[in-house]
Order: sequence, then structure tokens, then C-alpha cells
Amino acid sequence: MSQGYDDCEIIVSDNDSRDDTREVVASFKDSRVTYINTGRRVSMAENWEWALRHANGEFLTYIGDDDGFVPGGIQKAMDLLESSGKDALVWDKIEYHWPDNPDQCRRNWFSMRIDNDRVTTVDGRRVLSRVLNFDEDYTRLPCLYNGIIRKRWLEELARTSINGRFFNAISPDVFSSLALAHVLDQYLYSTYPFSVNGASRHSNGTSFSWDQSDQPDSPAGRFMAENSVQYDSRLKLAPTTQVCIMGEYLLVREFLPSLRLTEPDWRHYVRRLVRHAQGARFPDAVLRSATHTAAAMKIPLRIPRDVRGYQEPASHVGLAGNVLSFTSPPDMVKNVDDACRLVGGMLPTVLNVGAKESVMWRVLKKVKRRIRAFAV
Repeated sequence: MSQGYDDCEIIVSDNDSRDDTREVVASFKDSRVTYINTGRRVSMAENWEWALRHANGEFLTYIGDDDGFVPGGIQKAMDLLESSGKDALVWDKIEYHWPDNPDQCRRNWFSMRIDNDRVTTVDGRRVLSRVLNFDEDYTRLPCLYNGIIRKRWLEELARTSINGRFFNAISPDVFSSLALAHVLDQYLYSTYPFSVNGASRHSNGTSFSWDQSDQPDSPAGRFMAENSVQYDSRLKLAPTTQVCIMGEYLLVREFLPSLRLTEPDWRHYVRRLVRHAQGARFPDAVLRSATHTAAAMKIPLRIPRDVRGYQEPASHVGLAGNVLSFTSPPDMVKNVDDACRLVGGMLPTVLNVGAKESVMWRVLKKVKRRIRAFAV
């Protein structure tokens, strides 16, 4: 709500929750806010589709209930879109782990990119090629979870889909990035982090990454059971984005035949899965997925003898390249609202500092002072 931008609507799409969501929304008494309810528990993609059908604005973005926008972020983002005339803007989110995150070592942990506050025009097809080659993260595409997109592109794709819906997906953020990249030749990319991606125990992505049980009543089990679509049988789910990218690509290919997508390179996909197992949190699950696809596609597969899993780094204030990470005191940041206010106050300090390591370390000292000041 702290955006300084009035020309917007905030649609809270309640997926038939059993808490006090309706009462919390009503308590804000703001004409920009609309509450809707799915009426029954549906999949994440169906909830996104339900919200899309109620959206009246020219531009659209999505945000999870444990995520947030930095103060003034929407105003700054819309200024960029309106001055450029482009149909889409994407950015690098700040990562924030809630105090209830399953990864105890990363609770109240932040990760944010330190870079010049700059905006560039991106060749969508080139980025898409790198994503499908697993050399680039899908969030660099026009993804609705870290982007603002002109809504008519979603509506046009929905009209050409085989069922009149846009979100024929399991992971609608990945699906949106792949589908929209095929029709948006150019869009804006900003290094300014307009939003904070919160990872809590309620997050679908977090639950899926950490819950390795096959129980239907587990968070991951319930998430998969709710979906009205399924991934291609040649894929086996594993806690890695490679499987999601391949699965959503095949769904885009199935439900949007007008895009005329080609058959993926399965051999390359399997090789990248095996490579990703090195350093994965659950390497055995990733290798089982690679073995399953290799068998289905009759691809020779060689499994390395020594596969080292994920090595947990120490959680402290530090720099890795141009990425700043730090852990905030638990009594200082209790939720994503606190997180957004903290990093919103830090951004003027950590951006526009240049690439010199000596400069960045001076910035780190300022960040530490900022954290202490926020705590006080």
C-alpha cells in the first residue's frame, strides 16, 4: 500500500483460505483494494487465472502473499514503462527468507544484487534461447512474478490457447515467462529491485524444494494434487528449476499450438540435469529424474561416481561478486513488511556504487550501520 501510486487496483485473490484474510483486507478501507474468493480450493495456476479475469488495469503483475514491493517501487516501475513505451519490465528481486523458513541456517537471510541503477532494452528471443539452454534464469524473461506486463498480451495468448485460458500451468510464473517471451520481442530490464521475494513455510516453491516425501497430504503432495494439468510423463519431478522449465515449456507447446514450438533437446536436458546434481540440495532426486527421462527417451546416461550435494554457506554480511547477503536480527525483521522497509531504506546506499571491490566493502560498513539503526 505504501507506493505513492494511486492509479492502480490491488486484487486480493483468496484461494478459499480458512483464516481471517477477508477481514484483514477489509480493515484497510482503501478503494484501490478488491477482495475476491475462488469459492473452493483450486490450483495456483487456476487462482492466477481467476485473478486475471477480474483485473481491469492496462498493466499487470502478480505477488505472493509472503512477498512485497519496496516502498515507492510501483511508482518508479510505472514511470519507466510510461516513458519508454515498452510493454514489459522485469527486474532482479531481493530474496528474503522468513523466520519460519525450513532452512534454519537461512532464516531472516537477505540476498540482493549490488549494481548500478540502470535500465536496458532486452532482446527477448536471445534471452529465451539461453533459458531453454539452461544458461540463464527464467526470471530474466517477462515473468509476472518479477515483472509488470501489458495485459493485452496475456489476453491475446488466451484467445489462441486450446481452452481459452492463459495459465495452463503448474508453475504459472515459469509458464508466463516462457509464453510471453515468444510474443514480446523487446522489453525493459532494470537492475533496481522493485520487489522482495519472500520464502516462508507457506511458499509453494519452498515446500516443493524441501519436502521430499511422496505423501499426498504433504505440502508438495497437496500442491501437485490440485493441478488440473500434469507434466509430460517423460519428466520426473525433482527440486530443480530445470524440470519446471522443461515441464512448463511442454505445456506452452501443448496449449498454445499457434506458437509452433519445436521439440526440445532431450539429450542436452538430461546432461544438464546430471551436471546440476553437483551442488544440488537433494542430488539423488535430481539424478533419479535424469535417469527417468534418459530411460524414456532411450538416451545413454553416465552417472558420476562422486556427486557432492549442496554446501550450506555461512549466513553473515558478505559479498559474492556483486551480490550482497546478510542476516538480520530476528527481533528486527519479523515479516516481509519489515523486510521491504529495511531494504527500501538501504537501496540508495547500495546502488550506484560502481564495481570496485573497495567501494563495495565501504558500502558494507554503511549497510551494517543501517541495519543497526533500523533495529534501534
